[in-house]
Amino acid sequence: MEQINFRVSKDEKQVIDIIARAKGISTSELAKRTVLKDVKSTRVDLAFELLKQGKIGRKKAWFISGLSAHEFLVEWTRRGAEEVMPDDMVDRELEIAKDLDLKRFMR
Repeated sequence: MEQINFRVSKDEKQVIDIIARAKGISTSELAKRTVLKDVKSTRVDLAFELLKQGKIGRKKAWFISGLSAHEFLVEWTRRGAEEVMPDDMVDRELEIAKDLDLKRFMR
């Protein structure tokens, strides 16, 4: 498990403590639930935006989205998503393909 720490003002802490007590949970648990709720609502849009910009590939987008494989493919189709490969990456892949010695795979 990893840990995230942040500071709040004394007044903010008092309000957070009151809310946590009213919900019957610790202040830490309230903070965790609140952060994860916000992350959950943001991650799918962020994943597809980064994919669209060519900053990440399909696998990383799937990871960031937090969706199951089926949910991700449904969302991919719904959004009409396309994986954008930067030109330099395409050029590198072509160079690798050209340098590949296929003779060792042939009988």
